[in-house]
Amino acid sequence: MTGVDSLLILGLVRVVVVLAILAPAVYLATRWYGRRHTKGTSIHVKEVMPLGVNRALYVIEWDKRRYLLGVTPQAVTLIDSSDKAASSLKNGEEM
Repeated sequence: MTGVDSLLILGLVRVVVVLAILAPAVYLATRWYGRRHTKGTSIHVKEVMPLGVNRALYVIEWDKRRYLLGVTPQAVTLIDSSDKAASSLKNGEEM
């Protein structure tokens, strides 16, 4: 019976070694793939303010405009939008 037990332990060790090699490789591959396909995007998340569980306000910048979005699990609502140049001025003065 010790021969069968040693084969079982050897098999389990092999499985653990393969998983120890594959898990980081899969993680790194998905990170690389995600970065590769998001380059050149013109949409940027400038700020996020959590309002509760699964609810938040997002300030998004796209095409030289800023958008304030309210996000819940059921909907995404455009609350306000403005030009980037206009939003950097307050009372005629640069901030």
